[in-house]
Amino acid sequence: MKNGDKGVTFLGKDTRFEGKLRFQGTMRIDGHFKGEVYAQGNLIIGEDALVEGDLNVSYASVSGEVHGNIIAEQRVDLRAPSKVFGNIQSPAVVMEEGVIFEGTTKMYQARRGEGRTELIDAKDYHGGPPPNLTAIYGMVKDQNTGRPIKNARVTCKGDGKSRTETNASGYYELIHLKDAKWKLKVEAEGYKKEKAEVTISGMGTYQQDFNLTPKK
Repeated sequence: MKNGDKGVTFLGKDTRFEGKLRFQGTMRIDGHFKGEVYAQGNLIIGEDALVEGDLNVSYASVSGEVHGNIIAEQRVDLRAPSKVFGNIQSPAVVMEEGVIFEGTTKMYQARRGEGRTELIDAKDYHGGPPPNLTAIYGMVKDQNTGRPIKNARVTCKGDGKSRTETNASGYYELIHLKDAKWKLKVEAEGYKKEKAEVTISGMGTYQQDFNLTPKK
């Protein structure tokens, strides 16, 4: 394992590890892990990863394959082409098209009480990022009508580059950003582009909404 920026720990693509993982901050797994994860932090499972075991974390982003149960205090993101075989407990489970999920979902009991958590399609989510991430997020809407604009391209440059698109709710989210001044640009077909600048200083979520003006 190796350490990256801002305390991110990596389990590399060609690495196999069996046992128990305990950590704070952010852990990224791209290799083969078998065992148990218990952490007050964020777990990122890359596309090439295979994880066999139960996970108990604050936030989980899954793009690889998981055989085991997931408990996340804040949110679970299932990103294509992930495969998850097990049950999930979390206040919110956001799933992209193309994900394979065989299991059940249940509300995270320690903070939210008993109940069932519905899967939220990624194109409909607009609830904001988990509070323990470093992220910029917001809504992109039509200046005249207030309606959300989907598929708007959001790019940001600062200490690195990142990009995404708004979903059907007009929501965008850029996570795992570093402390820096980030210049954001939003472009959408039929609209004038808009720019903004957001300064990230310390862990937290930073909201930046955009209202685009239609081209004449």
